[in-house]
Amino acid sequence: MKIGFPNDPRRDLLSEIEWIAVHGFDFVDLFLEPDQAAVEVIDPASVREHVESLRLGVVGHLAWYLPIGSPLPQLRKAAVSTAEEYLRAFREISVRDVTVHAHWPPGFFSEEEGVGWQVESLRQLVRIGAEMGIRMMYEPIDTPRDSAHNVRCVLDRVPGLLCHLDIGHCNLFGRDPADMIRRFAPRLNHLHVHDNNGVWDQHLPPGTGRIEWPEVFAALKEVGYDKTLTLEVFSQDRDYVLLAKSKIEALCGKRGR
Repeated sequence: MKIGFPNDPRRDLLSEIEWIAVHGFDFVDLFLEPDQAAVEVIDPASVREHVESLRLGVVGHLAWYLPIGSPLPQLRKAAVSTAEEYLRAFREISVRDVTVHAHWPPGFFSEEEGVGWQVESLRQLVRIGAEMGIRMMYEPIDTPRDSAHNVRCVLDRVPGLLCHLDIGHCNLFGRDPADMIRRFAPRLNHLHVHDNNGVWDQHLPPGTGRIEWPEVFAALKEVGYDKTLTLEVFSQDRDYVLLAKSKIEALCGKRGR
């Protein structure tokens, strides 16, 4: 399994990529979003040259707040248009897999409406991505609406859309990460890994919350998952990131890069 780390989009992108390479990660989970990693700021050719020179792999991640499920068609249209602009940058960097977050309308709109609006946007993004040689991945987020049922409804209605499971998100609202892995194994293409207390999306180092990590990795082994895993630990002190990396490597049976 390949282990990666995301750049902080509020920091200089090339410096972030270098830190990720120097500390032995296999790839950068490239968060292209404001302010230091926005398309109007970066030079995609320089980014591509940098990751290639450092022998890093790359997966892509669109801004998590794109309103693909907004009740307003104008906002959905703008979200798709903005995503297309960023997908062009990902193509220039030679990224082949890109994540888009789930997005839900306010609570007085139904879950069925939210699924429908997301499906409308996601079908367009899958088509646009395919034209660029990019596969789109759907990441359920940290709301009660991101149930296994609703995730299945979205995936079933958008052919070609892959699944990106965030293990921290899968531990909220009574969900079981191992069960989510087994349910979506046929479409599973990427993971985000971090811990929490089962109540809040805290992005803690694995082992400091309530997720049963041996069960998670047993489920991954059971379904034969051996793709990419991003350690999405948000800590100002990155020594905690590196400690978490060593723990995940041990669970994977992997030696450091």
